[in-house]
Amino acid sequence: MRHLNTALALTLALAGTCPAAGAAGAADALEGSGAPAAAGAPPGAAVPAGAAALAGKSAASGADALEGGPATDEPAVRCEGKGPCIEVGTQLPLRVLPRPLSNLYKERAENPAGVAQANVKAFHPLYVYAREGVDVSDPANPKGWYQVGASSAGPQGWMRAADVLEWRQALLVSYTHPGGVQDGRKPVLMFRDLPSLKRVVGAGDRAGQAEALYQKVAAKDAPEDLVSMEPQRFVDITRNFYILPIVRFDTVTLDGDDARYLQLAAAVPGARGADTLKNAQYAEQAATARDAAQGVDLQDLKLNVVFVMDTTRSTQPYIDSTRSAVSAMVKRLDNPEIQGRVRFGLVGYRDAQAKVPNIEYTARNFTPSLVDAAALAKLLDSEVKATTVGSLDYAEEMFAGIDQALRSAWEPGALRFVVLVGDASSHPKGHPQNTTSKDEKDLRLEADDAQVHVLAIHLRDERAAEDHGVAEQQFAHLSRIRGGTESALVPVDAFRQEDFQKAVESVTGTLLDRLARAVAAKPGEELLAQPAAAAAAAGAPAAPAAQAAAAPQAAGAAQGAASESGARTEQLWEAALVEYVGKAAEPPKDVIAWALDRDLVNPADRSLEVRVLVTRQQLSSLVQALDHVVQAFMRAEVTQMQFFDALQAVSGQTLKRPEDIGRSAKLIESGLLPAFIQSLPYKSDVLSLDDERYASMTAEQRSALEWNLLGKLQQYRTINEQVDAWVRLAEGDPDSEKVYPLHLDYMP
Repeated sequence: MRHLNTALALTLALAGTCPAAGAAGAADALEGSGAPAAAGAPPGAAVPAGAAALAGKSAASGADALEGGPATDEPAVRCEGKGPCIEVGTQLPLRVLPRPLSNLYKERAENPAGVAQANVKAFHPLYVYAREGVDVSDPANPKGWYQVGASSAGPQGWMRAADVLEWRQALLVSYTHPGGVQDGRKPVLMFRDLPSLKRVVGAGDRAGQAEALYQKVAAKDAPEDLVSMEPQRFVDITRNFYILPIVRFDTVTLDGDDARYLQLAAAVPGARGADTLKNAQYAEQAATARDAAQGVDLQDLKLNVVFVMDTTRSTQPYIDSTRSAVSAMVKRLDNPEIQGRVRFGLVGYRDAQAKVPNIEYTARNFTPSLVDAAALAKLLDSEVKATTVGSLDYAEEMFAGIDQALRSAWEPGALRFVVLVGDASSHPKGHPQNTTSKDEKDLRLEADDAQVHVLAIHLRDERAAEDHGVAEQQFAHLSRIRGGTESALVPVDAFRQEDFQKAVESVTGTLLDRLARAVAAKPGEELLAQPAAAAAAAGAPAAPAAQAAAAPQAAGAAQGAASESGARTEQLWEAALVEYVGKAAEPPKDVIAWALDRDLVNPADRSLEVRVLVTRQQLSSLVQALDHVVQAFMRAEVTQMQFFDALQAVSGQTLKRPEDIGRSAKLIESGLLPAFIQSLPYKSDVLSLDDERYASMTAEQRSALEWNLLGKLQQYRTINEQVDAWVRLAEGDPDSEKVYPLHLDYMP
């Protein structure tokens, strides 16, 4: 019953919004109107349109989860004159993106005297209200007219079919976190046409040719076939919104892995002007160093650190050691450069209180408002105590602690860090004592979107060696360093309290040192440059992080823990600072180009990730549908009904044709899920569910699937509550039509 109440409460929280606006965007070439055919294709062969034909081999996350075949037939569109045209298959409003230097006309005539608006914003979505004589059978010479409007309030005029492109998927891509200055990935290069990109990718010295292009860009001598480039600095789509819809694609195998060529249109709502490498101002800002203090007011820089601690009965010594480390840190905060810039939080976690009532709490936030170091030390001394009550098993509710910490009262604009301390794994999804319906993967996605960086200290008790593998896998995933493959995981012998205290002192000391150095930096200075002398003066490791992490083994366990935690903290700080200075970077706009979704120099690094643009109403509809699926799981389990019979029973009153559920072969064919979900080409165990597969599942598998959906529902609630994260695509759009770039991994 708790599951049902949770889902129902979330449904009500998301309800009450207006009809979906639909997602929008697409484009063709910066100059000319034809899309180049794939290299090696027969004459006249078109590159598959839209993301619907992206193919993936496995049920992996991100772009590799996309599937589908080439789009051969134009989807049906219904225009009834009562509102925007609707795509029949998806029931979504049809939108188009204007090409650069296009006009909006009062009537269906290319008459200079009849121009209602000249130079319409390029690649900014417009609703379609009518299609007259549209013929796109010749992509290089489309014919006809579209009646368009900036919002769903009504049409504003007509545009030639040659001046716009339809966008029939809600899919777009975003730039991934680029990683560090020295070992991070290269920026995305954006080519005028596909053959130009393929020449570089297919070259025997691909990395060398790519490096040569970056050197030309730095020298302001970019070749003609290179249209634009992602900025060196990180542009976070959840903080600095942009749209990169997929127009066309092609595939390639690089080092045994599938990669994709993507033709992308670039737009930024509310802004205009083609950001090409021929534009000196854009080229200069795009080439600005990843860590340069240019255009960012470092006097506003703040630091927030939240400790998430296991407070079961085995951890009192570590609570005491943390208090000692924090107390020692208070003296360092007398530095006038950083005084008042640092705030702390504290979350304690234990086990599921419903299963162990005397344990007092599952997870508790001791700092509803963040506090200074002195107040944190006092909390650790007077209020935070390990329980004397034992748990049911060795695992604890660490996921509940992280979940609480991610929803801390973070200061706006502050660099955000979580220090996780625990000796046991957390209960996985599907376990009766898992209270969040989430696991390390779900929480990692939420941490990335919230720009929270996690360092994990695993207290290894040799008596529980059988738990170490699971615990370290969970801790490592949660503490993955953004933009890289390493994790900020520091193992400490649970019987060496001194090692732990040194590790905590190293973490806090490193963060304070880096904060002081950043605040003292001059405009334009590279914030992460660290000469050996400066590093020594600051008390930080002078060696690169990887060397510092590996060196201490011979220097004693305590010093080893301190050095390793300091090195990992350095890496986290670098990732966080790259995000911070990226606030001053501007993503490219009003261009269309081809790009590879991998780093051209090191294809193992993904440079672009797939997202789904959803409105509030679409998210609400998805919640209601998943709520019915969860209820059907529970009813089928209790009554031994077939799954689709149970689904029909719980959903009948909400559907016009509930009998369609009983005739469906798979859940996606039931008509229960919102139309936009049915249009998305991605793989999903939930969407492919049928009676036969449900009947073959074990009770444990059914429970895991149910908990997975409950985890999604909780994530949707978190996203819905982030008011500032929702973006208005077009001027005049009501709040109900604001959109959010949802990770593909968030889909059910």
